[in-house]
Amino acid sequence: MPHDPKAQVVLVTGASSGIGRACCDRLHASGRVVCGTSRRGPGDVPWSHLVADVTDDANIEKAVAEVVSRHGRLDAVVHAAGVSLTGPVEETTLDEARQHFDVNYFGTLRVLRAALPVMRAQRSGRIVVIGSIGGLIGLRFLGQYSASKFALDGLLEAMRPEIAPFGIEATIVHPGDFRTALATSGTTTAASQPGSAYWDAFQRATAFYHQAEAQARSPDVLARRIDRLLDRRNLPPRIVVGTTMETIGVIAKRSLPARLFERILAASYGG
Repeated sequence: MPHDPKAQVVLVTGASSGIGRACCDRLHASGRVVCGTSRRGPGDVPWSHLVADVTDDANIEKAVAEVVSRHGRLDAVVHAAGVSLTGPVEETTLDEARQHFDVNYFGTLRVLRAALPVMRAQRSGRIVVIGSIGGLIGLRFLGQYSASKFALDGLLEAMRPEIAPFGIEATIVHPGDFRTALATSGTTTAASQPGSAYWDAFQRATAFYHQAEAQARSPDVLARRIDRLLDRRNLPPRIVVGTTMETIGVIAKRSLPARLFERILAASYGG
């Protein structure tokens, strides 16, 4: 079936699973032209897929160019590619931290640098970057993950006034827990082993994260929110999509004395 020539053309990264896959499915169902990218194929899907790795400049530039070649424009980007790295800050090597940032931070930068020239030429575009509540609240034993997501929040905040004169809107969406494989499929620092001074607390926190992810809502809940966001005339600087308690946690950080908030957070995330 041919696409509606007026349908919004959307590039979604991280399309093979989790939030990215849910966004591809939802945006396609709502009538958008979806081009999903990931390092591996997502199987049989009704939307188009391009193999691309966000750690490879040429891959991302080629993917954006291919979308424009096929459809003549790029109306929106939903950047959902990302990974997690678990472990104490002290036991995280510089190489482990660099590899993590190469995906979560520099991978985002690569996508933005490839998409923005197209959108500037069009004088229009929508960009949605998937952050995390861990980018608003530092989560213990997820220090590098939180740092990368905090960095994205600052990046988007700084970029918004730069791109606004060209008719481009951008936002960062900070989700709470959703039922994806992010925690269970993430990387653990090599030094996080029995005998570590942090081992017992690390084990409790990791079990908590895995349980929270397994019991969380479907990522389609988030995908539906992003679907609605792409129809908005103006995008907010950031948006939190979480449970009532997760949203209260973000508000509490701004409202409570720091030490009190830290004690509450410690009790909530694994004791």
